[in-house]
Amino acid sequence: MTIGKNNKAQMRMEVAMIKTSKKVLSFVLAIAMLLSTTACSGGDKSWSVKNDNLTVPIGVYIYNLYASYQMAESSVPDKTKPVLDQKIEGKDAESYIKEKALNYTKMLLVMEDKMKEHNLKLTDEEQKAIQSATETQWQQAGGILEKYGVAKTSFQMAFAEYYVKFQKIFTAVYGKGGKKAVPDDELKKYFEEKYTDFSMISKPLSKSDANGAVTALSSDEKEKAKKEFDEYAADIKSGKKTMRQAADAYKASSKSETDVLENYTQPLASSPYFKDFAAVLDKMQPGEVKATEIAGSYVVIMKNDIKSKTAEYLKNESNRNEILVNDKGQEFSDEMDKLAAEYKNAQINESAINSYKPSMFVTPSESSAAPANSTASK
Repeated sequence: MTIGKNNKAQMRMEVAMIKTSKKVLSFVLAIAMLLSTTACSGGDKSWSVKNDNLTVPIGVYIYNLYASYQMAESSVPDKTKPVLDQKIEGKDAESYIKEKALNYTKMLLVMEDKMKEHNLKLTDEEQKAIQSATETQWQQAGGILEKYGVAKTSFQMAFAEYYVKFQKIFTAVYGKGGKKAVPDDELKKYFEEKYTDFSMISKPLSKSDANGAVTALSSDEKEKAKKEFDEYAADIKSGKKTMRQAADAYKASSKSETDVLENYTQPLASSPYFKDFAAVLDKMQPGEVKATEIAGSYVVIMKNDIKSKTAEYLKNESNRNEILVNDKGQEFSDEMDKLAAEYKNAQINESAINSYKPSMFVTPSESSAAPANSTASK
């Protein structure tokens, strides 16, 4: 079959039209895909969560992700294995870290609601304390945090401001006049049961040279220290010296330029630093004196009657708040954590949050993770 010239020309025109239509269709589809991708991954990534009262910058979430990763490092069952290869509380580490970070971030919304609920505002003094704490800590951590995308303003909100508001809300709830105000009788009971009051003179069983190198005392030096401290303890027990007089004698003997008498009123069981002291003091009676070795030092230690301190200690507002925190702090923290986890009034910027992974904090020795965002977020 022969095709005429006119038919061939028409066919070429139709083929050209088909090709042109395909190109147009491909272009339209490409534009549509581009717009679709932009809609999914674009948008404002400057914030992480918000409600009608507060918009929380993405830098706050990054800081909380960093803090949660640090927490996970100390929580994993095997410290020799990479953090993200393990499980914490039955969850894979990445999920655990991201969940904690989001809840800590939503906590700012919870606290903002609580501040309004209790009609609380930060005082000028509290604002200054927040600024001071931020400046001090930023000098130490700012260089690292900026590399991850945390601006100083975000750090202030996530760190210093967070803790000041948390304490303020806690005091409004459990302090005098609060909904769950703790009576003085309960605080008195807690103080006398959980706290220990003691005085101490101590000598480290090591020394450092001009270059800062630390070496243990020789056997002769240790024996000399033991003899001296045993004599102080014997003099105190016999009434020849008070703890004050023994301390002054040791200050002169050691040629110290500062007072060597240390006085503590502490809940020993909740302080890792005082763990070794608790092992000794828990077996002592009020008024008892002992010379012994504790935590790398030789000491003369006297356990005082805690009940003689109660009235004076509780009279101080700062001390009273400290006892409140020790007594009810965990209860309050658990309640606030639950409110943050179940918070319903938050808008969550998923695209911004999902831009940051716990793997960004893995060191090169642990993994070949990609470098973190170097531009500080607001």
